[in-house]
Amino acid sequence: MKSSSVVWLFVLLISFGIASPASFAQGLGATQLGPGLQNFADCQTRVVGHHEHLIADRLQAKLDKNTALTPEEHDIWAAEIRALRQVTPSQPFKAPDPKNPQRYFLGLTNAEQVAINSMHNRAVQENNLACEKKYGGMTRYSPGSDQSGQAAYEKGLKDNIQAATDIATIPVEPIPSPYPKTREQMQEERRAKQEANRQAAGQTISACTEGAKGLRLRIMADKMQQRLNSSKGLSAKERADFEADIKATRDAADKKLDYAPPVDPKNPNRAMMRLTAQEQMEVTTEFSNQYLAQMQNCVHAGTPSRPPAH
Repeated sequence: MKSSSVVWLFVLLISFGIASPASFAQGLGATQLGPGLQNFADCQTRVVGHHEHLIADRLQAKLDKNTALTPEEHDIWAAEIRALRQVTPSQPFKAPDPKNPQRYFLGLTNAEQVAINSMHNRAVQENNLACEKKYGGMTRYSPGSDQSGQAAYEKGLKDNIQAATDIATIPVEPIPSPYPKTREQMQEERRAKQEANRQAAGQTISACTEGAKGLRLRIMADKMQQRLNSSKGLSAKERADFEADIKATRDAADKKLDYAPPVDPKNPNRAMMRLTAQEQMEVTTEFSNQYLAQMQNCVHAGTPSRPPAH
């Protein structure tokens, strides 16, 4: 791995609070760095604090919108913001409450955290490229040496710079109140809300599915009515029996039954036999199409909008 790549990796860890500037210097043997690599290291650390400042800006915007906090709660958030703003390459974050060093995260939604991380990652990548162009590569310190390798490396860095989600595209909402809440409490609230959404969705789908009962019998009754309308030469009794079978089928559909009780118990399949094999197939096809459409509508109606992440 290039020395400059090692420097960039340590700076990325520092910028996310995983390493400290002191460990960074010790890890690279900063007291023994040559001027070129020292300049490169100093250049890379310019992004230290950028992540915290993005968080501070967002928390301040949320705090400005909040009217539900008590003065004590407001002061807690103000202290978190102030501590975040004080972070610099030479000044690591000092939590106002050492027992809760990442309390500021409770004021950000998941979407806000993702956006801030993406903006910071891009800033680190862009700064890394700028530092490479100015100080990177040992060949730049050898007059007349081939610079093509360094140029290709810089092009790769540029091509791999990731797009960022602008935090400004996410609506600003007040900081949650009452405060403070632990991560466990917030996770439990999210879990309870998700469970409530699932139950509501299940009830919606169940009610919608219930409405589809009787559909096959309604389609069958319509097909039988078409058959009766086109039939010629029926006697009065034959027509009356046919109409009785249609009515029994419609009544069963209205009651959401799966099958219609036979009008003539001695001939339980009489209603079904009113239809030809082709017509029965048409009933099955029409039922499948309508049932599928209704189920798709049920799923859509029963799927709640995704709640904002907290």
